[in-house]
Amino acid sequence: MRFNLNTLLLAILAVLTIIFLIPAENRNTLTAPHTLSIPGLGVSQNVPVGSYLLIGWLFTAILFALVNTFSRLRRDADSARILRDMESLRANLDKAEGSRFAELQAYLERRLNDIQTQVTAQAGGNSSTTAQLTTMRNELAADLGQMDGYLKRKLGE
Repeated sequence: MRFNLNTLLLAILAVLTIIFLIPAENRNTLTAPHTLSIPGLGVSQNVPVGSYLLIGWLFTAILFALVNTFSRLRRDADSARILRDMESLRANLDKAEGSRFAELQAYLERRLNDIQTQVTAQAGGNSSTTAQLTTMRNELAADLGQMDGYLKRKLGE
């Protein structure tokens, strides 16, 4: 259970009220009848003013707790909204990274084909050079396949 400053303040006020009510002298003072004049409602006789003060404090404490609860709920809702926005942004960035990777893969394959064509033309069909280029191309394709698989696992595809 998490306590914050507002909860601690509410608990301290409740304890002070209980301590104030425990002695019999204080209880008699709080329940002693007094004349109470409320503007607009007229004069009331024999009203225990201390009881009204305690009821007022309880009403204020309940109002404070409700405001504190709604404030915490609003903060939690804002945090959840921010987390959802961050998750969608991360997903968009992952997709953009995947498309950039696909472009890089296509560029490397085109470039490797161009180099292989140029070397084949210059070598005049030399089989050892062609075999080396084929091996290099296969290794590069395997590396690109591994990267593609890694990105697909990360993106959840």
